[in-house]
Amino acid sequence: MWAKLIGLFTKGLDIVLKKSKNGEKEQELQKQKIDIFAQTISMILFGVFLMCVLASLFPSLAITSYWFNVFDKFINYLFS
Repeated sequence: MWAKLIGLFTKGLDIVLKKSKNGEKEQELQKQKIDIFAQTISMILFGVFLMCVLASLFPSLAITSYWFNVFDKFINYLFS
């Protein structure tokens, strides 16, 4: 999982640092930026959702309501 995150981070850095004069190339870079952003957001959302599920299934873990608030913010961000 860490390798995947590092890979996404390095790809994102490569895309941000590349400059292009060609219009097609610029559009391709924008598309890659959106794809990487969507993958990253979905991985973070999955992690937060997992914490909410764990908090619901095992209340003895004492997972705070912070995760529910973060999940709520993600839902609002996705639908806005």
